[in-house]
Amino acid sequence: MRLKKDSIIPWGCVFKITFPNDKIYVGSDTARTARLDFFKYFGSPLKAKTEMLYELGEYLDGELAYVLKKEILYSEKDVRVGDILRIEQEFISSLHAKDSEVGYNR
Repeated sequence: MRLKKDSIIPWGCVFKITFPNDKIYVGSDTARTARLDFFKYFGSPLKAKTEMLYELGEYLDGELAYVLKKEILYSEKDVRVGDILRIEQEFISSLHAKDSEVGYNR
């Protein structure tokens, strides 16, 4: 269930994932269970999935290690969903994550 932007969540974060090709994806977790799910949730870069398959497909044969790095860029307790989403957009912009040479955000 998608929460409204004015909903208060116990913990929210903005994160950056670095892929083996050094491209990034900036995402956020605003689920009510975000703090528990952080270690298993890696965002939803769905708009770039074809590009990702093309660029990262070589890892599917199992001969190369597929290692992701996940960093918390911002976190806050008892925070509004809208604040996390706004900060996520600020990081996407400042890190140029929508630039296809840099990242997978679209």
